[in-house]
Amino acid sequence: MSHVWLQLPLERAVYGDLSTDHYPWTEVYTDLSQRPQFSGVLEVQQAELQGRFVWVGGELRGGHDLEGDLDLRTLPVTFARAQVSLTQLEPALAGLIWVCRDGEQTTLPLEWPDARDLLASRRFRGALLGASACSFWEDGRLVAGTLPAAGETLRTVTPRARYTHTDLEAFWSEVLRGTGTRLPLAEAWRQAAARLADQHPCLDPFAREVWLDGSTLHADPELPIPELRAAMLTQYRTMLSLHGVALRSLPLPDARAHPLWPSSGLEE
Repeated sequence: MSHVWLQLPLERAVYGDLSTDHYPWTEVYTDLSQRPQFSGVLEVQQAELQGRFVWVGGELRGGHDLEGDLDLRTLPVTFARAQVSLTQLEPALAGLIWVCRDGEQTTLPLEWPDARDLLASRRFRGALLGASACSFWEDGRLVAGTLPAAGETLRTVTPRARYTHTDLEAFWSEVLRGTGTRLPLAEAWRQAAARLADQHPCLDPFAREVWLDGSTLHADPELPIPELRAAMLTQYRTMLSLHGVALRSLPLPDARAHPLWPSSGLEE
């Protein structure tokens, strides 16, 4: 899997582009060992090769190049004559950079600065990329980085969803509970599932792979998570469409606050 190479805030650099010819790996390792609570990023570059290692609160989360993982212990061999840079960050920002390394990339429908309200309403968490700018956001608020120029096309990088069947069942049950105040859930579910059973066989009521009990969603644990996610997104949108209900009109405060809301696809 290819990795996203996010531009780090330059003002946070401890040192940059030190050559291992003059600052050998033994000294790099010694320096790192003397930073027990370090949060930040070590970057290495040698010709076309580059690597990145991330620490959060003194814990090494891992390392990677553009395509795969790297081992910190092998750098003197794999990057024998490299340029080394170290950037210190707040723990939350370092953690965000780490989880965005293989994040989902999406082109926004709005340009800057019109997209600011959209990011706030979605409580956006991730990185916002312009032509030459990279900024980091938590809960819809800017926390670091540089903002795009006016009129720039924008991309977002959001942490790739890592969740289980139980997580999805809990999230969609929360969504459906709020939705049930505005439309008849059982009937809307039946109508939509009947239309979508060919497209998503797991919605076929006779298959008993995805079903509704009151406002609680249940799914067969053997059903692949990507299919469950895609089926539920299509099912829910169809339920709303059939009954003429707009998502923005629904009272869903708990669902919108759920960690899976930003990656659910509901507001895309």
